[in-house]
Amino acid sequence: MDKSPPEFYKPAPPLRDLQFLEALEQNPHLTQRELSHRLGIALGVTNACLKNMARKGWIKIKKIPPRRIGYYLTPHGFAEKSKLTYRLLSNTVRQYAAAKRNIARKLLAWEKAGIKRIVFYGVSEEMEIAYITLQGVNLELVGIVDDDPAKQKVRFFGIEIQAPDQLIQYQPDGVLITSVQAKERIEKHLKNHFSQLDLKVESL
Repeated sequence: MDKSPPEFYKPAPPLRDLQFLEALEQNPHLTQRELSHRLGIALGVTNACLKNMARKGWIKIKKIPPRRIGYYLTPHGFAEKSKLTYRLLSNTVRQYAAAKRNIARKLLAWEKAGIKRIVFYGVSEEMEIAYITLQGVNLELVGIVDDDPAKQKVRFFGIEIQAPDQLIQYQPDGVLITSVQAKERIEKHLKNHFSQLDLKVESL
């Protein structure tokens, strides 16, 4: 029975290719099943990707004793890995800059509207960008809340993360939803539990 992970994780092709090349550079003797589990990709997709890379000349497939197969990066494969790394890094920088501009626009609008005290709701990588952007505006981050108990009581930016029911104690003027993934759930929670407060709510 095939116990490879379900194919719900589908990284973009360039990222997937880079993950394959990095894994094979570290250990060319990985089996297809081991690669499948390491990368969280279905076994059939793993097989197809390896065949495609061999066809492109990125890897060379060799039989190794006892009754195993090795997947070795070729010079072309190493060159392609470098290109993919540069391309993905460039995309990340562009996405970071775009996110920072978007957050800055929203925070500046709050500043002009007279908002002073804000709370971040949702611990995430996006929240780190929001915090960096916050340094350029005249707003005070008075608290951070998150639904996940594992994140609560941890200090972030010198602020102890609290449960959402502690939001009122901060007396904020606005709440910035800083988790894109949990946006809808957080909006629903704020509407159901804090609608009586005159809070400005924005999301990233």
